[in-house]
Amino acid sequence: MEIEVFEIEKLSEFIAFLESVPRNFILSRGHSKAYELLPTAFRKNKKGQRLYRKIDLQRFLDDFQINSHPYISNTNIIVNDKEWMVYAQHYGVPTKLLDFTYSHVISLMFALENAFNENDPEDGEIWFLDPCALNEKSTDRSSCKVLNISIQSEELDKASGPIAVTCKKIHERIQAQNGLFVYFQEENSMMSLQNYADGNILKRVVIKKDYKKEILKSLSALGIGYSSLYPELGSVSKDIMLKRNIEEYVKMSEE
Repeated sequence: MEIEVFEIEKLSEFIAFLESVPRNFILSRGHSKAYELLPTAFRKNKKGQRLYRKIDLQRFLDDFQINSHPYISNTNIIVNDKEWMVYAQHYGVPTKLLDFTYSHVISLMFALENAFNENDPEDGEIWFLDPCALNEKSTDRSSCKVLNISIQSEELDKASGPIAVTCKKIHERIQAQNGLFVYFQEENSMMSLQNYADGNILKRVVIKKDYKKEILKSLSALGIGYSSLYPELGSVSKDIMLKRNIEEYVKMSEE
């Protein structure tokens, strides 16, 4: 079954899609342009070669564990390497995790967030994922089960393909973004999720580039801004600039 693609130009069309998509597609991920669904650990250069070796990834994680202790108030809550991976992921360390969220509005904001900064804008995209269908394919189990990194760490590498995982909320951004992850095994490092999955597992929404600003304007009118993504001081300044950009956009549209 091929992965379905839906194109939207208005916020109302996005809402209509959410109302029509099967309820089991509970996770999503937004991009400002088309990307392969691969974790940063397995990203490739223009020649299709991996940017990081397996030994690099372990060194990155080891270095993060050693050097982050002065900045983490209670490292005792992090119980294994996979949880350390979750923490490192949110500070830009390449890991085997791909972020997803239960909040489709957050995914929409990620797809739109560079709309006023793009010199050569591209279509945005949002991927919708059925985690139960993914895990059934990767584990050959008929029952829906999202593995918990905190207590089932050793099972992740036994799966035959990428697998949806959860963990305790050890970082404020995971909490704010209502996050969950897809974990990739080393042997699947060159296969993106869209090449592994089918239409029973993934659906794709394309946001046409010429309508990104208009949809951002509609979201702003609903009180949704960057603070919805990152509840931190830096988001306040980004929301200030977003408001200004939208005001200028509206003025130009009226001229």
